[in-house]
Amino acid sequence: MPVFSSGKKKSDEYYCKIFTMDAELQFTIEATAKGNTIFSLICQTIGLREHWYFGVKYIDKFSNEWNWLQLNRTIISQPIQISSKTSDSTHIIDNNNKPHLLRSLPISSSISTLSLSSSIINTTQQSIKGTIELYFVVKFYPEDITHELIQDITRHLFYLQVKQDILNMDIYCPPDTAAHLASLSLQAKFGDYDQAVSSSESLNLENEGLLPLSCFQKIELSRSDWFDRIIALWRTHTSLTREESEMSYLKHAQDLDMFGLAFFEISKMQGTNKSSPQQQIKLYNQQQQQSDQLSIAAELWLGIDSLGIRFYKKNKLRPEVFFSWCDIKSVTVHDKKVVLYLASDKHATFAFYTAKSSISKEILDLAMGNHELYIRRRQEQSIEIQQMRYFEEQQQKEKMRIVTRERSLRLQAEKRRDEMEHNFINYQQQMKEIHQTLLKYQEVADLLAHKAQISSEEARLQAAKALEIETQLERCKYEMNRNEEEKQLYARQINGCKQIISTLVNDSVQNNHFYSSHCNEFNLLSSTIEQRRQEADELKLELAKWRVAEAAAREKLLAITQVNQSLTISNSTTAVQSSSSRPINLSPPPYQPITRIDDSNQINERIQLIEKQSKQTQLELQLQDLKNIIQSKKIEQRQTSLDKAYEESLAGGDNKYSTIQKARLGTTLRRMAMLQDL
Repeated sequence: MPVFSSGKKKSDEYYCKIFTMDAELQFTIEATAKGNTIFSLICQTIGLREHWYFGVKYIDKFSNEWNWLQLNRTIISQPIQISSKTSDSTHIIDNNNKPHLLRSLPISSSISTLSLSSSIINTTQQSIKGTIELYFVVKFYPEDITHELIQDITRHLFYLQVKQDILNMDIYCPPDTAAHLASLSLQAKFGDYDQAVSSSESLNLENEGLLPLSCFQKIELSRSDWFDRIIALWRTHTSLTREESEMSYLKHAQDLDMFGLAFFEISKMQGTNKSSPQQQIKLYNQQQQQSDQLSIAAELWLGIDSLGIRFYKKNKLRPEVFFSWCDIKSVTVHDKKVVLYLASDKHATFAFYTAKSSISKEILDLAMGNHELYIRRRQEQSIEIQQMRYFEEQQQKEKMRIVTRERSLRLQAEKRRDEMEHNFINYQQQMKEIHQTLLKYQEVADLLAHKAQISSEEARLQAAKALEIETQLERCKYEMNRNEEEKQLYARQINGCKQIISTLVNDSVQNNHFYSSHCNEFNLLSSTIEQRRQEADELKLELAKWRVAEAAAREKLLAITQVNQSLTISNSTTAVQSSSSRPINLSPPPYQPITRIDDSNQINERIQLIEKQSKQTQLELQLQDLKNIIQSKKIEQRQTSLDKAYEESLAGGDNKYSTIQKARLGTTLRRMAMLQDL
């Protein structure tokens, strides 16, 4: 079956822009194209096979409200707003008067665009009559979102839809839970915090939609304080992949009370459900005549989801009455009137009114779709779903294998990095010790040089003293020669002057004694000078040895530094090449005993389990601390009825599932009576 008709008679053409939660698709369609045709084309383009969860919405050109596109009718026959003829002109919606989308309008500045030209889909070259805007959004929610969703694209679209619902406050989310979900969204978008911070791109949380506006309005915390708390929670999600983060986000969001619910304001029908069918028909005809004249005063809220239908009175968190899809036999619509038939008793019915007939039709459409999915879940899975699940399981196994391998490689790289850092620290310590040793050697060398200088000065003084003694010795010799001359002179007078001669002899003897004493002193000084010279030579030799040792130490330090740098560069190069350039499927590693591999795997699993438990404990402590801070900083005057109802439920130990159980207590007839009394 061709996507678009290609008969002889060519119809008008339109540009069709389809907005998903993260992309914009553009097609050229013919006026005769039906809704299921464009729906199938969207699913094929984005690779979506779980199409039963999704629908297409458009803006009603008369009421300016959102309506579901009827897939069995042509697109142009439905009241869709059509903009100008140019393909580039996009219909602009006033934000102040923008109608409410079943979960918010998926338009953002980062939308990617995929265009299919008319030549690709075999369309004619006629002029384009206008542009149509459609919105591909989630229509039905599963009961257990973590186990029923099969494809990654399905999970991703659900994640984006639920995230925007929470940010736009379509789903009530407590501030602490909103902060936790914001940290998971950051992990899904940027990965680990340390890697995001170390990357070249600047991380600006101000530009990220993280928290609902109510968190800033009702809690006395600045934006920086909120961001600090979110970053602290973000750090606890280390090593989670994008798929795991998004699934964890959906798992926590699923526990919110308003998750997956479509709410409608209704007014219950006056009368009892025990009347006969004839009386009900008569009463219906009377009310049908007045329905166009009387305005509907909203008394209750009707909530439809995958489990059944709920009725709310005081707020949208605590249902008063709940009927499971197995309790409901059928739902009929007559203009603004909706009649609910229960399976337990054919006379057990409940009728209520809506403000418009289009709302009644939407209630019927959602009821039929959710009931069909409810029955399908409790039947044996079809071959298509089994094939999809098997294919996705195989893909998940392959992804987990790749992720596990990448994690192990990363752990090994981190281990090598830690070892290198440890070795680098050790080398730095060794270099510091060597530097200190060199400083000590330098101090010793300086001290020895100072001692050598002192010794040299002492030797110089001794040499000067020896020179002085030698001078005195020469003077003595000179005096001795002169005395000898005098002796010869006086020898002529020996006979006449014996007394003088004897005196001179005595003086000569005394001079000899004086000479000998001066010679001994000179010898002693000579030996002392020789000893000082030897000590100076030894000091010079020792100084030369110290200088040689210092040069050797410096060469050793230089060699160690060069080896460290080369080792660091080679290891980092090897790590980068092994993690980036090598293909995924490598040759098998060297053989190792199986017991060792098993032991290492068990050790790694235990380490991962311990790290996971530690992160979970840290996360719980941080969440509890955040709850205490929020409790102390909240502004009581700005608390809404939903906030008060949530606090009451929390104080009473209730949650989403316990309130559903309470609303389902009793038989269907008893619950019907309770509903009539609301």
